[in-house]
Amino acid sequence: MEHWKFQRISAILMIPIVILSLTYIMNITSIPHEQLINDLSSFFGILISVTFIGFILFHSSMGLEVIIEDYIHSQGLQNNVISISKLLHIISFFLTVLILASI
Repeated sequence: MEHWKFQRISAILMIPIVILSLTYIMNITSIPHEQLINDLSSFFGILISVTFIGFILFHSSMGLEVIIEDYIHSQGLQNNVISISKLLHIISFFLTVLILASI
């Protein structure tokens, strides 16, 4: 039941985050490359990017967990696949943060 609540809450929170992120992306597509790099490396650019990617990966991880639970019936295999999925989502998040920090 708690998993269901977290998934619904993250979906609701993603609405304003996606709208803000899309607005930000649409505004930076028309600027020169140097200004784009400066904008993405600013505090606001990193905050929007990390928040957007964080929520997308969190919501994706929870959704994949439900799919794995529905289609893999062996409990041991199910736990292993869920763990691998979560690990890959965490690695993806930290790689994103690392890449943004290197800009």
